[in-house]
Parts: sequence; C-alpha cells; structure tokens
Amino acid sequence: MPVLLLPPVPLAAMTDPGADWLLAQLRDVLDLTGRAALRRLDPAFWQPRPGSVFAAELANTEVDVHGVPWGPQEPTMAFEMAQLSLVAVEDFLTGIRKLLEPPFPPYVPKFGAAALCRSVLETAANAFWMTDPQLTVRQRVARTYLVLWDEHKTAVRNATKAGISEAATAQADLDALLTRIDDLGLGHVKQSVGGQTLSSKTDKVTALLAGEVRAAHDVVYSLYSAVAHGDMTGIMARRLGTGWTITPRQLTEDVEMAVAAVGILQERLCLGGMGSSPREAANWFWKHNAGRRLRAVRDRLA
Repeated sequence: MPVLLLPPVPLAAMTDPGADWLLAQLRDVLDLTGRAALRRLDPAFWQPRPGSVFAAELANTEVDVHGVPWGPQEPTMAFEMAQLSLVAVEDFLTGIRKLLEPPFPPYVPKFGAAALCRSVLETAANAFWMTDPQLTVRQRVARTYLVLWDEHKTAVRNATKAGISEAATAQADLDALLTRIDDLGLGHVKQSVGGQTLSSKTDKVTALLAGEVRAAHDVVYSLYSAVAHGDMTGIMARRLGTGWTITPRQLTEDVEMAVAAVGILQERLCLGGMGSSPREAANWFWKHNAGRRLRAVRDRLA
C-alpha cells in the first residue's frame, strides 16, 4: 500500500522573517478597502446624481406592451443587485482580513485567501457587468431579468429533485417571470432577453480587470478557481519542496487582486452617476492610502 506524503506541521507556516510586518500591511490594506466598501453601502450613495446616466434611467419614459409606463421600479432592480453584490464583497474582504490576524508566528491559510479572492472577483465582476454606464435602460433591465431568468431555471431544476409540489411552485414563479419579461416588451428567445445574453463568470472577470495592467485575465482567474474547486493544480501550487506553505508574494497577490476588483467597481459606479462626482475624492484617497502600503510590500518583496 502506498504511503501518502503528508505535509509537515505547521501546515501553513510563512517562514519569511518579515512576515509580521507584511501581514500588518496587508491587514491595513484590507481594513481601508473594507471601510471604503461599507461607505458605498450608504443609501445616499445610491441616489444617482442629477444629469447622470443612472438618474436618466430612473426617470425613463419606456412603456410596456399595454402602454403603461415602466416607472423607476424596473431600472432600480439592477442597482439593487449591484448593491447586494457590494454587501457580499465587503463580507469576503472581512473574511480575508480575519485569515491574516495574529497570533504569530503566522500560520497563514494556504487556500482560504485565494478562494475568497475568487469570490470577490466574481461578485464585483457581476456588479460591474450590471452597471455598465454605456447601456441603455432597456439593456440594463434586460440584463436584470436575464439574471433572474437564469436563477429561476436553476430553482426549477433543484425543486424538481426535491419533490412535485416544490417543482410546481418554482415553475409557476418562472412562468410569471417570463410573462413579466414579455409584458415589458423585452421578449425572451433561447438564452437572451431584449437582445442581451448572459456572460460567463470568466468573461465578466476579464472585463472587470481589463483596465488593469495584467496579462491573460482568464488564466489568473483560472488559478483562483482551481484553488476554490479543489483542483490538484491549485492545491499543488501551494506546495514548495517537501512542505506546504504560502509565499509572501502569493498572499500579496491574493490581496492585490481583491482590492483591485473593489477599486474598479467603485470607479464604475461613480462614473455612471452614484456618489458626489464621476471622480470622487474618496476614491482617490482610498487608492492612494491602499496603494502606498501595497507598493511598500512589493518593494520589500523585490
């Protein structure tokens, strides 16, 4: 019978002599970013500025197939989805921060930060896709219903496995949703609503990170997915020599990616009409303070 080569204890030791300092810097970055995300959850932030793209959508003049005005309810749903996504993002950031707390020497989780970083990327990317300022109100509402349609179909599949009564209820909810889509005049064909199609998670993350100086975003995302899904390639990426560890650079990259996703989403929301201006000072101060700490870490790692 083969002998398993189990890793030595401690399982997640970071042996770098400057680990205390590095972890303290990364915790500061996550604290700054978490507070920034919390500020964006203030209801006042989600009142679009007069004259902005988002404000115009809430005052839209679209009518349904019966000649009844849409009103602000339909466009608001997209922003509510984005707001809920930001709630989750803040929670994931808090999770990463918790993983980096003392006592020392630091027993840093090898996979936890990477898995949570993936969650930040996916959730922020979904909100980023939903709040594209270049969309028309019809396109944004269509994307909202496209997401709901996809999730209702999943609910029907799950309910079918659970029992007949549950499946009937889920199917009725799906039918009502499709009726609403048609009543709005959007229409649904195969996998599209109002001409909009549902992007994959990888495509959304790629679009989110497109403004960053990073190559092959889908490859970067795949590395995080490998960790989260328990793929052997992801697990082996944290194995060095005969032991299991996480390097300071790997951990820093996890934090950098999560922080970058939040910053990009903040800028998009402000550009479209949320907050006090397209280029809010709060974004600049956050970026400066978090960036200064990350630069210090990168300089030391170099």
